[in-house]
Amino acid sequence: MDAKIEKLKNAKIKLKITVTPKEMVKYFNNAYDKIAPTIKLDGFRPGKAPRQLTEETIGITRLLSEALDQAVQESYFKALSENKITPVNQPNIVINKYPKYGENEETIANDFEFEAEVEILPEVVLGDYSKLKIEAGKKEEVKKDDVEKILAHLQKQRAKFEEIDRPAEKTDFAEISFEGTLKNVRIDAMCSKNHPVVLGENSLIPGFEDQIIGMKKGEEKTFKIKFPKDYHSKEYAGKEAEFKISLNQLKKVTLPEINDEFAAGFGQKDVAELKKSIEKNLEKELEEKYQHEMEAKAIEKTLPILKVEVPTSLVEREIDRMIQDFTHQLEHQGLNFESYLASIKKTNEEMRKDMSVQAEKNVKVGLLLGKIIQEQGMDHNDQDSGRKAIKFLVDTLTKN
Repeated sequence: MDAKIEKLKNAKIKLKITVTPKEMVKYFNNAYDKIAPTIKLDGFRPGKAPRQLTEETIGITRLLSEALDQAVQESYFKALSENKITPVNQPNIVINKYPKYGENEETIANDFEFEAEVEILPEVVLGDYSKLKIEAGKKEEVKKDDVEKILAHLQKQRAKFEEIDRPAEKTDFAEISFEGTLKNVRIDAMCSKNHPVVLGENSLIPGFEDQIIGMKKGEEKTFKIKFPKDYHSKEYAGKEAEFKISLNQLKKVTLPEINDEFAAGFGQKDVAELKKSIEKNLEKELEEKYQHEMEAKAIEKTLPILKVEVPTSLVEREIDRMIQDFTHQLEHQGLNFESYLASIKKTNEEMRKDMSVQAEKNVKVGLLLGKIIQEQGMDHNDQDSGRKAIKFLVDTLTKN
């Protein structure tokens, strides 16, 4: 077997592989030995009929196809191994020259020649990052207000709800359905059924919850409201919409007293211990946030000195992963990916294109960390090797 390598763009290569008639004898014999036992011929036990008769029954086309499949598989992987090539996708195989079917070199006559075009793990060239520097920055500290906010959140988690028959007031829990229109045109993004809201928390458009106050369960109401000029959806910012709402449920919210009994419900002996536990968790979150910020700084500083051709298949694979993660996030919110695409008026192809820049960057980060793992002699089979590599990079850039 002979293999010639032609380098292409974007971390692609073309392997031009030649298998001689002498080598093909093995593959034709293997193909015959594999298929012959499955053939039934009258008067003969399976696999015991004369070869010529068996071959005629099988058909030369089938034997040739099986032999070529085996030859491609074995010689392709042998070429990869001998040249220390790591593919990152399935090869595109093109056969340039077919051999004849035969039992020996003379009858086979021709070489078997094919090309395998494949993307490979690219060469990664990383500049001297030991001379780069990032500022350590200042870690955020836990404030007393932060602890109190978490405590209030836990209090809401243990709240009791009581059905009431009176006009809605602030702090009440309401379940509403609403439809919004702009210039008499119904907007799907402004519509919702059985939407939960605690009045006074201002989770909806400013002024929206004020319209619910005073309503009773079962009542409907229509009103106009103007979106803020700085509203996050620019297509609605500053515009006046009309909403029709119905109050489906109304409940009084009773919050539990924050005392030692309340603390015990969270596995703490008293309120003081609960607050210490909250503070400790917040400190851990701030530490993780700080580390992520430092990692991001180190990556942004180092990527410009990374030289690599990113294989398209790795980018596509990363886009698949990003979409899968995003789909799971939507599902947790009771949505699906197709509906989301419809709401933003984009196709799947357009969404993938939007993600391609970030996906390519993600792949580059992976290759960057892989290079550091290699240079520092870390165990690439260690599941935590990526984390160790980024820590090494941050430590290096903050010590300079």
